Amino acid sequence: MPSTIKDSCILIRSSSNKDAQRLAVDAYNKLKEKNFKVFLDPLLSKEVNDVNKVCLDDKIDFIFVFGGDGTILKTYANWKNVPILGINCGRVGFLTEITPEEFEGAIEKLEKKEYFVETNSTLSISTKTYPTISAANDVVVTSDKIGQMILLRIEVNEKFLYTVHGDGLIIASCVGSSAYSLSAGGSLIMPKVDAFTLVPICPFSKRVIPIVVPSTAKITVKNLSKYRAGKVVIDGQSFYSLGHKETIKVDKSNESINFVRFSDNYVTRVRDKLLRFNPDDIDE
Repeated sequence: MPSTIKDSCILIRSSSNKDAQRLAVDAYNKLKEKNFKVFLDPLLSKEVNDVNKVCLDDKIDFIFVFGGDGTILKTYANWKNVPILGINCGRVGFLTEITPEEFEGAIEKLEKKEYFVETNSTLSISTKTYPTISAANDVVVTSDKIGQMILLRIEVNEKFLYTVHGDGLIIASCVGSSAYSLSAGGSLIMPKVDAFTLVPICPFSKRVIPIVVPSTAKITVKNLSKYRAGKVVIDGQSFYSLGHKETIKVDKSNESINFVRFSDNYVTRVRDKLLRFNPDDIDE
């Protein structure tokens, strides 16, 4: 009797990492041997001689991403809500779950259903003139000229919070709290805490501080600079300018970014990937 077709998945790899390409092609063959229904992204499809390699089906159970956090964010832009299993082929890979050496063991765990899906809220960014955009990581409002300050008015739930006179503002999701937001002085947000963080970038006043808000909050950012346009950067890509008195509204998106996890390993990932140069515990 023919073996039962298992979950369907698509393999995506970093466009700049040759090792990721080799590992993904090897993974494709292993998954086919295990009778998974496997598809490839356009970059990888050129490397495999198989007539059924391109995904024409909307029903995908998993996405295997061979790369780093940047590749995962690019994947989210095209495949929202589908669980992602990140295989770290980059440097830090904070969002990834396994190393390439752990891939075969991961397949066995998927077959045995020994995993869970971690669901993370994402940001919805809207204006009067542009379509609404979903962001997995963050939205940054800054000056359109590097090194020049901008004046922004921030409201939360239609109540004035503060003005930021500085390099700009980061609004980050739980996922994005480990990226630019963290570098700018924001706090990490653990996955089970459904919240967003607002982090001023180099504010002129030190009394303008980061704040964590629930994901249900409605955030408004208005550009008060008369002679300086703002720039709106979403998940690392510039999307549009923000003129004088123009606003963006940020709240919780209906879409989510989901990760395949084999254990509740957030603290371990923080320790291994973000605090790797921090000394080990010292006995008192």
